[in-house]
Formats: sequence, structure tokens, C-alpha cells
Amino acid sequence: MPKRRGRIVVAAGTNGAGKSVIAGEFLSARAGGVYFNPDLAAKAMTERDGLTLADANARAWNIGFDLLNRSIERNQDFSFETTLGGNSMTQALLRAAASGLELFIFYVGLDSPERHIARVAARVRRGGHPIAAEKIRERYPKSLANLIKLLACASEVRIYDNSDESEDGRPRAHLVLSMSRGRIVKPKPDQLVPTAPEWARPVVAAAIRIHEQSPSNSRSRVASHRRPKPR
Repeated sequence: MPKRRGRIVVAAGTNGAGKSVIAGEFLSARAGGVYFNPDLAAKAMTERDGLTLADANARAWNIGFDLLNRSIERNQDFSFETTLGGNSMTQALLRAAASGLELFIFYVGLDSPERHIARVAARVRRGGHPIAAEKIRERYPKSLANLIKLLACASEVRIYDNSDESEDGRPRAHLVLSMSRGRIVKPKPDQLVPTAPEWARPVVAAAIRIHEQSPSNSRSRVASHRRPKPR
């Protein structure tokens, strides 16, 4: 019997996107292996060990990175949250996919860095942890660029826009795109561009290119050319 492939499940998005609410709770409840939330780990270290927030964030990131690498080496399941704002985590995820592990990405985005900053500020007022505004502005474009790098190798990708808010100020997430093994599942490719929010359009354009180049689509195009025309 072939060995089961490990699964790496990622809840991703720049700070303040709402990934913990949209994807994190779902992943935590269903994680087959270890589930790691670096924000919760950092919070625990500041309260338990008296670390500064900067030191706790750095240590939590290192712990998550080590757990990811260990899971890749051992072909084990691992679920975690990340901003995707740096190269190290992205390269590790690319290596995971190249090693044969299945990669599932739930990405949550907002329409501007300033909305991320505002959401973090609202979180702080509720007793949550702060993130420097300059860090958010720095991570915002890098996170989207790194998501694009991962589209082609992921087993499944779901991208959500969490910019809208209800009358009581609560975010309302909308599915932008769902992909499975390089193919767009929802919405139909010809509906993607007009419905995608502005911030997600570079990602959508990359997804369409990958979809059009997928082997299954190539086979479908060949089959349609070979199909006899009705007389």
C-alpha cells in the first residue's frame, strides 16, 4: 500500500485580515496533526515568560518554522497560520510540495494595507496584540506575491476577501477563488476577472494562467479538436 502523503494546511494573510476567525478556527477543529497559531504562542510567552512582544513574536515564528520543517522531513500533517510576508516560509512550503506533501492554502485578504492597520487597531482595543503599521505595509505586497508563487504547487487554494463589513462593523468574508490541483473550481474562469476585488486581481490573473496551462485542460482542448463535427 502506498504511503499516505502528509498534509500541510496554511491559514495565510497579512496581519488583521481575519484569518484566525475565517480559517484558523476551522483548521484548529479539524487539524489531523499539529496546529500552530504564532499569535497565541507569542501571547502566552509574554504572559508566562515575561518576554517583550518583539522577542515573543520572533520566538513564536522560529517555533512554527521548525515545526513546519520537521513535518516536511517526516511527511507529517501540520496546520498553521502565517502572514506569508517573508521568503523563508514560502520557500519551505515550496519544498514541502516538491517533496510530495499536499499543500492546502486558505488565504484571507483585505482591499488595502490601511484596512489591515485599522482592523489590528480594533483588535488591540478589544485586548488583542498589536502589530506595527510599517510591518503591515511592508508585508502586504509581499504576502500577495508569495501567494502567487504557491498557486501552481498547492493541492487546493481558497482565497477570501474580508473587506466588507456588516452594519454592526463585523467583517463579512466572500470567496474570491477556489482552485484544486491547478484548476479553477469557483467561480468559472470567465467570471473571475469581473467579480474579483482589485487587490486580488494579480492573484486571479496568475490563477487563470495556471488553469489554462493545466494538463487536464490541455487534454480537454485536444479532445474537443478531435471530436467529429455533426453532419
